[in-house]
Amino acid sequence: MKFNHNKFEELAQIFSIENNKISIFLPTDRVGDGQAAKIHFKNQLSEVVDKLMDSEIQENPMSKNEALKYLADAYALLDNEEFWRHQSDGLAVFISEDMFEHYAMPIDFKAFNYVGGVFYLKPMLPAISKQGRFFILALSQNEVRFFEGEKHSISPVIIEDLVPESMAESMAAIDIEYPATLQSHSGGSGNAPIFHGQGGEKDGKTDRIMDYFRMIDNGLMEMLHDENAPLIIAGVDYLIPMYKSISNYSNIVEPHISGNVENDDPVLLHEKAWSALAPIMKTDFNNQYEKFKESLPADKASVSVNDIAPAALNGKVETLFLDNSTSVFWGTYQEDTNTIIPQEKQNKTNACLINFAAIATYLQGGEVFTTSREEMPHVVSPLNAIYRY
Repeated sequence: MKFNHNKFEELAQIFSIENNKISIFLPTDRVGDGQAAKIHFKNQLSEVVDKLMDSEIQENPMSKNEALKYLADAYALLDNEEFWRHQSDGLAVFISEDMFEHYAMPIDFKAFNYVGGVFYLKPMLPAISKQGRFFILALSQNEVRFFEGEKHSISPVIIEDLVPESMAESMAAIDIEYPATLQSHSGGSGNAPIFHGQGGEKDGKTDRIMDYFRMIDNGLMEMLHDENAPLIIAGVDYLIPMYKSISNYSNIVEPHISGNVENDDPVLLHEKAWSALAPIMKTDFNNQYEKFKESLPADKASVSVNDIAPAALNGKVETLFLDNSTSVFWGTYQEDTNTIIPQEKQNKTNACLINFAAIATYLQGGEVFTTSREEMPHVVSPLNAIYRY
């Protein structure tokens, strides 16, 4: 199951007055038997059982048997040896009364659990925000491949049901015949047709390539319509501007991976892509970093969770910097006064305001950067925000 913007939005809207929405995060290994991850998961489940039984945070605390039954699907995973052998860098698990979902993520989570009236989604934001995540479109007349990447990982995306396999297939699909004045011959085994004839040769071939690219773009947009991660194109130089000119995707970056990439393996493509994209992503972060520094003295930025949380809920936050820790800040939001009442620990009615601020900022179109506390613009707080107004 793939985690994307739609899934984030769906999970963010699941709310109940019962504090039984469970979020669990743990580090996993891409190779090995997964025994260390299983131990992490078992420990997290044990803590969750205690929280479901806790009368200080639960309006209707469960008995131990009820809690174990509630977590039956999660405990069943502990016996699934095959599951633990096929993981990524981290595992996220979300549990409610009628839902059990888990996601292998290319994110090195810290072991953590949250039991409350909403899911704890802050750790998932690096996977769907613009920071660090990107797409690669490897493009040629004979083949099209698509990948999703992070700084340290790349995964192929199955697109065979969305796009034509080659330009020849796309022409057959739209039933276009080559003009009578043009004939073709193969330039060798596996090569694209070479066109020759009288008149219109160059324009005719260009038109066919453009039709091919439109079919690719239309198919990809069925998958990417709600995405905004950077997309870098890999291909022969003259094809790149042709594809960009017809594409409806909103964030195709200017640099591209040059050359015939049909034989490049994913690891090599990832290396080339990250080399081109890293400066762009770092520049975006640095620009917002400097903007925060300029905005703070003018009261157009803040480091106070008490101020940022209600601002985020009201769509005021333009950019949010989050530290990548598992810190929580308990409090309740007073809608009538648009203020926060902080509390020292969890109770039956409060929630983590950092999580609320992160979710609200992202869903209302704000830009979210997750980084270490040391790299935050202002290290005194786990939240730094730039305001829209």
